[in-house]
Amino acid sequence: MRIFYILAALVCMQTSAFAEHHGDADKAAIKAAVYDYFHGQGEASEERLFRAFAADHATMVGVIRNDQGEDSVRSWKDMNEVLANWAANENPPGGDRDGEILHMNVVDGRIATVLFRSADRFYDALTLAKVNGEWKIVAKAFVLQ
Repeated sequence: MRIFYILAALVCMQTSAFAEHHGDADKAAIKAAVYDYFHGQGEASEERLFRAFAADHATMVGVIRNDQGEDSVRSWKDMNEVLANWAANENPPGGDRDGEILHMNVVDGRIATVLFRSADRFYDALTLAKVNGEWKIVAKAFVLQ
């Protein structure tokens, strides 16, 4: 009977180690997608931007100031157009901007939320989904600082 408990404990430890390693790989891939978006925008890199987003299906919503100085909500439903505009920026802010992931939550190895801060510019709430084994941004909500 003692052997059974030892074997059961070994199986649990291996399963836990696999899940932890798998979680680390997912977190690294999510981080890579988020920084492809952030640095891709800063570098006006079409390749990085389209690698980060599921552009055909992603959306963006933001709280911005309108012409009267009041907060208003604006949405963009065609991320292909948004990403193309970011990539066409003739004077991008540069890839060495200050930005950081404040919080990351991964659920079931298939969906994740990331809170991201860009110094003195904006806060993003990003939703990512694992699509064909790759993490892609499927939604972006932001507020300007």
